[in-house]
Parts: sequence; structure tokens; C-alpha cells
Amino acid sequence: MCPKCGYIAFRNAKPAVGLLIERERDVLFVRRAHAPYKGYWDIPGGFLEADESPEKGALREAREETGLRVKIDALLGVYHDRNGDDFTFNVYYRAHPIGGHEKPGDDAEAMRWFPARSLPPRLAFPGHTRAVIRDWRKGRRP
Repeated sequence: MCPKCGYIAFRNAKPAVGLLIERERDVLFVRRAHAPYKGYWDIPGGFLEADESPEKGALREAREETGLRVKIDALLGVYHDRNGDDFTFNVYYRAHPIGGHEKPGDDAEAMRWFPARSLPPRLAFPGHTRAVIRDWRKGRRP
């Protein structure tokens, strides 16, 4: 709080969404085109628009970053993270492709399907990405 005017600057976490897009035994990652983590592999996703539900935002982000239309299968989990001075509140889903054409776009410079047992080593936003992958792998066990 400002001692002169009393203004309170809230540092709320920014809402973000992501999708583990699955195809048979593989999962889709995108390589980031911009900082932070330029050149690192990331789960497709991004920030919500002011008027979006998490589900609609996730579908939009999938289309923008991968060119794919997807169907959300289930909520995977909710995660909190810090990157420098920024905080995010992240909602992740499991999904599968139902159309579109694979083409990296928006914040992605490349995309690749990885086998579930051999995911990329250089992961963006490791603070929550590792937890998302851990929970996703738990959910895949027979």
C-alpha cells in the first residue's frame, strides 16, 4: 500500500491454460519462439482473454499454436507458478486432435509429437510443467 495515497497494488496471479494433446502414445509439445524460455519445449497454451472461460481459451490456444482443432477430454489439474516477479494460475487439460492442420504459429516456432516415455529435456516453465507432466503420466497408467 502506498503510504501517501493509500493505493493498493494487487499482484494477482495471471490466469493461463494449457493442453496435453495426445495422439495414440504421443503428446504434442511446441518450441517457444519468444522469451521467456525461447527455444525451449512447452505444453501448448497461454493466457486467458478477459471474456474467456478456461475451456474456450484452451481451444483457442491449441488452434493458434498448433493449427489443430482439439476436443478436451478431461481436466488434468490446476497449478500455481512464479516466473520472476510474475505469478500464474494454470489450468491444464487432456485433449486429442479432431481436425485442423499441424502448423506451429503464434508463440511457437516448431512443434513435435513426443513419445510419453521420452519427453523433451529442455522444458519451459519447469516450476509447474514438471508437475503437469508427472500428473499426466500418473493418469496414463493402466
